Amino acid sequence: MGDRGYLVSSETLGGVVIVYDSEGRYQRELTREGEGPGELSAPPNFASGPGGNILMEPGSARLHLYTNDLEFIRTLQVPGAVFLGSIQPNPVTGGWLVSYRGEDYTEVGILLLDQEGNVVRSMQSGEESWRGLASFIPGTDGMIWGSSLFGMIVLFNEDLELLGSLQLELPGMEGWEAPRTGPVGWPAQVNDIRFAPDGSGLWVFAMAPEERFVELRVDELRDEIVANNSALERVADAYLYWVRLEQDGLALVGRDHFDTLVRPLGDGDLAYDLLETPDGNRRVRVGRLRFTKGSG
Repeated sequence: MGDRGYLVSSETLGGVVIVYDSEGRYQRELTREGEGPGELSAPPNFASGPGGNILMEPGSARLHLYTNDLEFIRTLQVPGAVFLGSIQPNPVTGGWLVSYRGEDYTEVGILLLDQEGNVVRSMQSGEESWRGLASFIPGTDGMIWGSSLFGMIVLFNEDLELLGSLQLELPGMEGWEAPRTGPVGWPAQVNDIRFAPDGSGLWVFAMAPEERFVELRVDELRDEIVANNSALERVADAYLYWVRLEQDGLALVGRDHFDTLVRPLGDGDLAYDLLETPDGNRRVRVGRLRFTKGSG
């Protein structure tokens, strides 16, 4: 929660969320297990913004709203949703942006909520081309960027009208095609999106198995990891794409490939990878990424 402290959830805690101050000192239990208002049935994910804090229960469509001082506001059921995708604070309104899937799982929806969880604006789509849309980021200009697991990038204006879309050619895209027959292994997938550091568009982080593992099926890859005690960083490569809005629509303006699992960290466009040391510990390397002319 910035300089206000920390909220912590864990599988071992279940529906209990712990509050720590900015120095890491225990303060109190914020929630308890249950089905009532402010009660959780599973360890939640969090979003923190100028309008307060919001807790999301994985696999459900319930949201729990709290003020910045962690006073409980309300629990709400997102209308028309079976489960929720991403939740982001909306810097324009101080409210929230929530993505969800409808009852038939083909309908993708976006809701703009105010600080108290009331629906201000909504958008739904049953288009097959939007299959898998999950992650959205609201910008300070009112526009909203979104991405699917398999690399469909979309951009909406503040009225949730579609401004453009672009399908990235991720490595191993055939892994998403149905029916999945033959030696198609773990497909590439988008694992995070962030605004480009200079504000011009979106950075899309994806990962895919290293070339030597591409032909393995998912269960074979899992066996390889378990049998050789291999960390994900040793079997996966990272791909970074830079997409921005131009006069003719969304365009890919940069791409790079890393032989280690680079992922964004925090709000400063940092990236990191984890490396296991011989003693079994892990080292984290932190750095700043930038695209340069001539190298992608």
